[in-house]
Amino acid sequence: MTPRAGFREPSRDELAAAQQVVGMFAAEALLALERYEQSFPSATTDRARQVADRLAHWWRRLELDGVRLDVEGTDAEQILVAAADLSLDPRNQWGLSLEEASAQAVNRAAIEGRTLPATSFADLRTEFDDAYGGRANLPVRDDDWLAQSLTRLARASVLRDVIAEGAQVRVSAPLRQSADEMVRQGRQLMDDRLDLARRQEAPISRRAAFMQQARLTSTYALYSLGVDLTGAPLWADLALKAPAFALYLKETRDAWQDHSDAVATRLDPAQAQLRSVRNDLIGTLSTDPPTTRRDNRALRNTTNHRPGKDR
Repeated sequence: MTPRAGFREPSRDELAAAQQVVGMFAAEALLALERYEQSFPSATTDRARQVADRLAHWWRRLELDGVRLDVEGTDAEQILVAAADLSLDPRNQWGLSLEEASAQAVNRAAIEGRTLPATSFADLRTEFDDAYGGRANLPVRDDDWLAQSLTRLARASVLRDVIAEGAQVRVSAPLRQSADEMVRQGRQLMDDRLDLARRQEAPISRRAAFMQQARLTSTYALYSLGVDLTGAPLWADLALKAPAFALYLKETRDAWQDHSDAVATRLDPAQAQLRSVRNDLIGTLSTDPPTTRRDNRALRNTTNHRPGKDR
């Protein structure tokens, strides 16, 4: 056990970083489930039942009932909790639709007086595509993505528990180190998301392109005037101006193409960094946290539960 394990409470920044990671993989699990739901032909009559069965299959196989998902966590986590409850409810013969799970999450928050989840699946898709520039490495099979996302979510949730309990729980040094590493990566994730948001909001000025256009136009106008002043015959006038005009068109096109390229690639550095952080987190969560039996007992017995019910 490290000294931190027994004496220090987690900071708000550490909790936020851990929550970012859990929320990220909760969102990916929902997107994977949505992709699975949409893979059925529109005429499929038992689609809701098959979606529920698939989520229930992975939930039980990965033993996610032992994971404490926070019903007051991110919007994605709240919707996933509602979806899991619907899929595991033996009285629910109809099945599961993500639209119904979203409505259930909103209803629960309203009844309990919490802030209503406002994130739609369109929002989740847009955020995912914007974050990684449409170049995130995803499994081809929807089922594989769902299983992997749920597995990472479960492991991240355990490490979040270690962080959240702070001084109230004594755990082994390897487990604490794994939690610290996830916090570090979660902080990087927060910083990189903020960098992306700033880049998205920052307009790219057209001033440089307009100035370049003005210089090109004035240069060509002066050249044409010089040719006119020579008094050359028409055929010579055209022969002198034609190459200059072709160069003027080329330089004008290149100047505006450079501006378009700057607009199109302004998010590339931030998206590349987010892809790198995602890969690092996948690597960190590729194996189960080094949890000993004593760690498991400590986490089960702690009295410092987060608000909300355990799963």
